[in-house]
Amino acid sequence: MQRFNLLGTTRGRYLAFGLMYVSEGIPYGFTSVAMVAIMRAEGISIFQIGAFSAALLVPWSFKWVWAPAIDLVKLHRFGGRKAWILFCTTMMIATLVATAIVDFQRNFNLLIAMVVLNNFFCATQDVAIDSLAVSTLKEDERAAGNGVMFGGQFFGIALGGGGAIFVFGQWGFEMALIYISAILFLNLLFILFFVSDPDAMRGAVARGGQVLQQMGDKLRAFLRELYTSFLKSGNGPRVGLLFAALPVGSMALNYAILGTIKVDIGLTQTQNAEISIYNTVAAGAGCLFGGWLAQRFGVKRMLAVFLASTAIPTVILASQIQSVGLEQLPLRDFYAIIIAHGAIYGMTFGAHKAVFMGMTNPAVGATQFTAFMAMGNVAIVYGNLWQGYVAQWHGYATVLYLDALFMLVPLAFIPFLRNREAAAAPAMA
Repeated sequence: MQRFNLLGTTRGRYLAFGLMYVSEGIPYGFTSVAMVAIMRAEGISIFQIGAFSAALLVPWSFKWVWAPAIDLVKLHRFGGRKAWILFCTTMMIATLVATAIVDFQRNFNLLIAMVVLNNFFCATQDVAIDSLAVSTLKEDERAAGNGVMFGGQFFGIALGGGGAIFVFGQWGFEMALIYISAILFLNLLFILFFVSDPDAMRGAVARGGQVLQQMGDKLRAFLRELYTSFLKSGNGPRVGLLFAALPVGSMALNYAILGTIKVDIGLTQTQNAEISIYNTVAAGAGCLFGGWLAQRFGVKRMLAVFLASTAIPTVILASQIQSVGLEQLPLRDFYAIIIAHGAIYGMTFGAHKAVFMGMTNPAVGATQFTAFMAMGNVAIVYGNLWQGYVAQWHGYATVLYLDALFMLVPLAFIPFLRNREAAAAPAMA
């Protein structure tokens, strides 16, 4: 029986969810940062890398399909949502190793399939963690809590991305795999010993013939609650679904395009690792600072400021590339632009995710919050695809200018964002 649970205090909740999000960032950083750099150095085209990066996000875009399993299959006897998290983390380690040893030159389609499988378990782990956060974080903890969570995720991306590139450059690919697997295993042990689901033991376990009846009752109640949460809780959740499918500001300098730019500008493996670490640490710090600002000065107000600010370094880099060319761009300027964008982009996360937590009904938290997050991954998928295509045929400057322009679309939605409204109780006869 677990004697200590970090989810019992405010600081403990921040620490627990921050570290759980580290485990989400590690495999994503390894596949989206380290493997992108390695593939580009081996001559894989920008378009193929864009397709690879888009495939990473496919399970995240459709995780709403199986998210109801987290809400319906409680696993009370095995620790509730903690059991889901531990199982998925174990499978993340196993499939990551299998993914990373695929020869992408000869078996690119197999690589794509393995990446989708690995990210299926990553996305399912995320659903369980988010469900736990929605039902555990208090209203006045959401902005700062999400800042800590996504700060942890960016720290995990730094470990899995730049950290893995550094290990690969020094000791080779096998050591990079051992390094990634070891830190994921340490995170798994942390969850095992210091985190427990407060709801795990609250549900009675059905016996015999009660099982099917209880499952049927749960399913009907769940569907009614889900319908109410999206369609009978005011305009907030409906507008939120559209807003979630839009880019989080100017995003090109955080995904596949950044990976190919770093190789095409001529960075060595050590320099690539260095800037990746600086960038993700800056983003993580931005998450913490942005969450604090949003909690202090208002979520929507600060989100608008952060979204608009992401366009500034994006336009600066586009103009620099247009003026002097990518190969002639001073590395000091490039580093400064990328790190500044990472910090600003990170600042958006606490406010951006707090908006959706305010729209989510904890009774169907895994499913509803997952739907919002899945729509956000759709934005990254189509972003990677169009950016890879435009970069291949029209150059990096054009991509960056268009990316900054598209930022105006989500900005226009902010005045219409609202929290979930409690559904009106039916009139009594």
